[in-house]
Amino acid sequence: MNLFQSSNRALSIGLIGLKEAFMAVAERVARRVQAAKLQLQADDTEARLRQAYESLGQCLYTTHTAQTPETLKAIDEALPVCESIRAEQHTLQAIRDRLASQYEDVLTVPLIRLHEDLQAGGGTVERVTIAPGIGADGRRLAALSLPESVGIVLIRRGEALLFPHAETVLKAGDQVTLVGRRSAMPAALQSLRA
Repeated sequence: MNLFQSSNRALSIGLIGLKEAFMAVAERVARRVQAAKLQLQADDTEARLRQAYESLGQCLYTTHTAQTPETLKAIDEALPVCESIRAEQHTLQAIRDRLASQYEDVLTVPLIRLHEDLQAGGGTVERVTIAPGIGADGRRLAALSLPESVGIVLIRRGEALLFPHAETVLKAGDQVTLVGRRSAMPAALQSLRA
């Protein structure tokens, strides 16, 4: 009977841990979805703001080029556009502030934890830009002689982010992010720059 109770308790603890893990993942996903929605709202507000600026520009151009009684009408039409621009600017700033706080929760906290974990374990993160004509330019990652305790975790190529694998070919201008032991990092950087 003791074995049954013990296994039942272990199963119960395992299910509680699993539930907590699912809840943590669901919470992170919900935060990311909320941040994505805010980004879409910001993009939409920026588009409305651009349209308002264009409308204001058209009103001002009409006012400047035409010296007729319609000029006063164009000025009167420009005033509500200016108010609309101010309102959209305030809306956009509020969305950007909310988005910044969301990104802080979604991105900053995990990055701080990663940094703390790396420091505690003797690790570090480095970023290097591949210069034209150096040894790493045009080479596959598998062909590089990086220390075992250092890995390339991310490559930024222009606006694109690449998650590297052995067959990824480095190109001049790539910004390479490395994670690994602090003691092995100089050798890794040297192998990318040589």
